[in-house]
Amino acid sequence: MARKLVVFGGGGFVGGNLCTVALRRGWEVTIVDARVREGVPGARWEALDITDSSAVHELVRKLRPQAAVDLAAVAEIDRAERERELTRAVNVQAAEAIAAVCAKVEAGCLYFSSDAVFPGTGSGYREDDLLGPVNYYGRTKMEGEQAVRGAHPQAAIVRISLALGFPVTDGNSFFAALEEKLKAGQEIVAPSDEVRTPVDVLTLSECVLELLDKRFAGIIHIGSTDSVDRATLTRRAAKLMGYPAAPVRAQPSDASRPGRAPRHKNGIISVAKAQGLLATPLLNVERSIERAIHERLS
Repeated sequence: MARKLVVFGGGGFVGGNLCTVALRRGWEVTIVDARVREGVPGARWEALDITDSSAVHELVRKLRPQAAVDLAAVAEIDRAERERELTRAVNVQAAEAIAAVCAKVEAGCLYFSSDAVFPGTGSGYREDDLLGPVNYYGRTKMEGEQAVRGAHPQAAIVRISLALGFPVTDGNSFFAALEEKLKAGQEIVAPSDEVRTPVDVLTLSECVLELLDKRFAGIIHIGSTDSVDRATLTRRAAKLMGYPAAPVRAQPSDASRPGRAPRHKNGIISVAKAQGLLATPLLNVERSIERAIHERLS
């Protein structure tokens, strides 16, 4: 009998890829999202407001999955700053409700977090390093981690820096947006002073499924084995997409622009723990970009 996996926020970019990989590996997948979308054939869809904790509890109790992954988030940093009540409801309160019911039905639980929980002034951040988010999004992810671990002590928390790839649904992704701009011949402005430790979405999905298989408990960083500034990353991606002469202009991020929340500069996370635990190989930045572009799912 196939194992059951419930993915909250599974209609988005990372979720759609994760669900597709899970289906190919024999999981029975239910996607829980605000609305049913096209894509991910073979998955069951449930339209649900995840801020309704009673509805979340009812659904998980009904499905009785072996594992649940919480990808649902208000993740756009400027929006999170503007819509604080909604951001807290999704990133903290809903995450706690999902973790709590998973604990009750003895299901594994994996919560997606972010390198935005760190201040971004250092480098090589390890899982147990001191947190210090610089924006509201990062603060809610920090509090979400705490809420999840309090509700389900055996939960897994995966921190990522930046996911690379293309959606299998209509979810948003950095590469999809970049490709549209390249096709339109638009100038692309990319920050030269924001460093990230990206991971392609396929490697990320494989790592998540391995963590679920292992019933890993605790915090773990998933990313590439090296880091890159966003301007260099953009240029490399544009070249591999077939636009080597694309007009990519590097400039420092403009924190003074009205409505723009502060960003952590150095999203440089250590993946040593993951390398020691997982059989899934973590790639360097160049190979991560290549895999994201050339092995996209359909």
